Amino acid sequence: MANNNLRALVAIGEKMKSTIAINTLAFHGYSLDTALEEIARLTEYVEPVFIAKYDPSLSEEYFNENNARLLSKRLKELGLEVRSVGSHMDIGQPDSVAVFKKRMDFAKAIGAEIILTNAGHKSREAAFYNNMEELALYAERLDLIIAFENPGDGQDQLLETGIQGLSILDRIGSDRVKLNYDFSNVFTYSKGIRHPGQELEVVIASLGHLHLKNVKAREGQWPVCGIGEGIIDYRSLFRRFPALLNVPMSIELPLRFAYDARFDFILRETSRLPLEHIRTVLTGSLKYLKATDSS
Repeated sequence: MANNNLRALVAIGEKMKSTIAINTLAFHGYSLDTALEEIARLTEYVEPVFIAKYDPSLSEEYFNENNARLLSKRLKELGLEVRSVGSHMDIGQPDSVAVFKKRMDFAKAIGAEIILTNAGHKSREAAFYNNMEELALYAERLDLIIAFENPGDGQDQLLETGIQGLSILDRIGSDRVKLNYDFSNVFTYSKGIRHPGQELEVVIASLGHLHLKNVKAREGQWPVCGIGEGIIDYRSLFRRFPALLNVPMSIELPLRFAYDARFDFILRETSRLPLEHIRTVLTGSLKYLKATDSS
């Protein structure tokens, strides 16, 4: 069962309206059930992740009613709730409507209000907007938010910055489509040139979800690290933009991974990390965020 003392770390002062979820990628290499059990020790909100980039064995056959029932049952046993689900893919692909609808059904079935994804590559722009016409309507039918995330690496993406994201949302024209703003991705996608504080004032009203991640320079790379350890100064950002505290958010720390010297995303640790180490980083991140709002 969840530890009440650790759970208390998630209540980030009276000003924090948004309870922080923990994304399952922190436990990359472990089973989903292990990740859920560990997260239940820390908080009552979990963000399950179903992304082929991290799990090449992921099959679209997984997203069915039976698996949704089984996962919902397990979440209830552990006292966990789901507000957001990570299910990133390229929405501009020919089969994206059918594939993403199944993922949306699955997310809704396990209690999610928000499904996170990428937009796609610029070369598939026309297909992306055609697909989003149908997917935006389906999101309205399900009462679900689709939140597009700014990417952390690569190039020539449709959504490269938050400001570009605003143009995409305007063209789609649905209140069921918003942005999932990843602070650290702003820095890494731009290869260290841009910082989130440069555009937050403009995009904040269109944010449907936040990803809290951080990276730090080490040995010529940028490994993922605890929230209070890296290049992104969350304390400064939350003080400067207090409205962020009202946006649903999750701690996303794929700790086995890093950005190399060219800011390409790589697997840094070939063996899965010890559970005690992951617990320490997550607990430290929660403590940092608690102090952020109370100091």
